[in-house]
Amino acid sequence: MMYFFGNRPSTKDVDIVPLTFPDTMNADKETKAFRSAVNAVAKTYHLHRDWMNDVAASFTPEIKEVVIWREYSNLHIFVPEAQCVLALKLLAGRSKDADDIATLCKHLHIETREQAQALVDKYADKAWQQECVLEETLDALF
Repeated sequence: MMYFFGNRPSTKDVDIVPLTFPDTMNADKETKAFRSAVNAVAKTYHLHRDWMNDVAASFTPEIKEVVIWREYSNLHIFVPEAQCVLALKLLAGRSKDADDIATLCKHLHIETREQAQALVDKYADKAWQQECVLEETLDALF
């Protein structure tokens, strides 16, 4: 998603949330085929095996608003709305996301703590916000 804002030239991984098989840790046939394809791409292009990151899928809320970015015969690539990406980055609270958060806040005209809190409230309940120590992240940013 951040690629579209041009605030950094590259990324170390691609975060994904599979829509048709949400549990990529489950060793069913479909998941094994997916993992094999990811590993084949990594080998072909000399990437780390974790270049496609599905860790976020385990704690990402249901993403309702997505936009189709690319469509192929067997693959449709959607990107979430910028608001959702900002909410997830605020919940993650990682220092490495600071530039992305600043870019998204500017794009979305988020200038106050209250605006940021209202945005996160749309995507995460209070228990999840507490678990992610959102208060500390917002204290540091605003």
